[in-house]
Parts: sequence; C-alpha cells; structure tokens
Amino acid sequence: DSQPNEDALQNELLFDWIIPNHGIIGFKNYEFPHVPVEGVERQVQQTLKSEWRRHEVVKRTFSPLAFDKGRLPDDLYASLGAYWYNNRDVPHVVHEEWGRHKGVFVNYWETDVNFIQIPWHLKKRWQRRLRELVEAWTGVELETTDMYGMREYTKGARLLSHVDRESTHAASLIVNIAQQNVSQPWTIEVHDHADRLHEVVMEPGDIVYYESAKALHGRNTPLQSGTYVNLFTHYRPLNDPDWYLRDNPEGTPEPLIDVGTCNLVGKPDEYSKGAVQCQNSAIGPHLSPSMFTATSADDMFQWWKSVGPRDETVEDNDNEEL
Repeated sequence: DSQPNEDALQNELLFDWIIPNHGIIGFKNYEFPHVPVEGVERQVQQTLKSEWRRHEVVKRTFSPLAFDKGRLPDDLYASLGAYWYNNRDVPHVVHEEWGRHKGVFVNYWETDVNFIQIPWHLKKRWQRRLRELVEAWTGVELETTDMYGMREYTKGARLLSHVDRESTHAASLIVNIAQQNVSQPWTIEVHDHADRLHEVVMEPGDIVYYESAKALHGRNTPLQSGTYVNLFTHYRPLNDPDWYLRDNPEGTPEPLIDVGTCNLVGKPDEYSKGAVQCQNSAIGPHLSPSMFTATSADDMFQWWKSVGPRDETVEDNDNEEL
C-alpha cells in the first residue's frame, strides 16, 4: 500500500533502497547577473562577420546537405538519459562559465546557462558509440576530438549562429537528452552547402549530424519556456588536423546546391514537416518556412534581429561601419 495508514501498526516498511549513481558535484557556482551588456548588437555583427569568413575557408565536405537527423540506439539513450536524470539538480548542476572573454554566442546576460559535467569513464564509453554513428554517416574513419555538455538551456536562451573549430570539429553530433516544460519547438538552425536555412525539430533521444566547422548553426529564436538539455560530440578524419584544407576525396557525395524552384506549401510555423517543397525532393523536410538563404554576414545579422524578442531594445546606436 503506497498510502500511509492511520493505524501505525499497519505502516510497515516493505522496502528501502538507495540507488547509487555516478555524478560530479560542483563546489562553486558562477554568478552572472542578468543585466544588459554594452554594445551587444555591435559585438554580434562583428562575430557574425568572423563566423561567415570561417565557414567559407573549409573546403572539404562529407554529405549533400551538411547535416542530417537521426535517432540514438535505445540502450545508448537509456544510459545518457539515466545519467541526466540522476544529476539534473543541484549540486550536480552549475552555471556554465561565460562572460566577455567568451563572446556573445550564448546570451548569458539574459538567461542562465547550466552545465552537468560528465565523468571520464562515461565520456569514453559514449564517445566510442557515438563515433560509430558519425562514421556511418560520413563514410570516413574518424577520431574523437571533444565531447561537451551536458548543457542545459533555460527560458529565453539564444545561441548565435557560428561554426566550430576547424582542426578538430569536422563532423559532429547534437544529442538532445531531455526537455522539460518546452511549450514550442526550439529548432536547431543549420545552413546547408548553399547557405539555405533548415530548422530541425528535435525530441529527446534525437540526434543531428552536422559538419560543424563548415555549416553555420545556432538557435537564434529564444527558447519560449522550460529547459532544454543537449550533449555535443566532435570528430575529425583520423590523424588529419588539416582535413579542412583538402579537396574532397573520390566518392564523396556531391553538395546539393541546385534544387530548382521551392514553394511554401505548409504553415509558417510548421517545422521538420516538409512545409517547403522544392523540385528536387532531396532537399528533405527541414527547410525553414521562412525560406531564408544567407548571402552574407549582414544577412545573418538581420536574421538574428528579426527572430529575437519583440521587446528587445537596441543598446548600441553606434553607426560605425564594421
């Protein structure tokens, strides 16, 4: 009987068990007051100019669209999900360290960004399993370079479009671990090889493969509610830190550039359901209903502004050309 009985003699404890679990405890928490950062718009413009140049430097590609969506094997998702569940509260959760020295990629001045550290033995196990998935996607033998997370985003979070480190982040995975009280889809925005915007909806256990040093990616639309927990893992071709300077080897899938005429056939807020259809169906179901294609860093900046909070105020009136 799960309910206490008024007769104390009948309140017999049938079972008492403490479930042991791995975890890392944070002894100190970083505090970031939610105050406006001076010159945010100017910093965003400068950052996007840099990221645009960087994404043009990478020569080698691995896939037609620079990304794809998949699903974790059940046993691996269970392992990741169990670790998150057992470590989702303080003292295992701490604020991720951000600040001026790390730029404006995450809007830490407006919302908390939390972090759950992972023990090395679990990292090693998960990295091996995840690498097998990415190798199958790229068709290339890879080596692990990094695993980051688990990162917990909170209401209002935005992630500025960017590319990752060229020498180490050739092919990567975003793993959605958990979502709590998320009322609207918070899409991962990925630009393909023709710089068309795709907005991908993820559910817990979903993965997104992406060429993270080549394909601009972010989450510029604010998270409307709840928390959203991701893990990121990164790989590169075996023993080749200069992979990004090389031409594609024979047999590499051709980047999908021309897909013919495209039309919006769904709703403007319908994501990952084929709301945009093109003459070449190989474009897939994730094209943004906005049908936005970037041609410059300025386009990226205008996108960032257009999808931001409606009450966002301009803190920087500096008209200096950047």
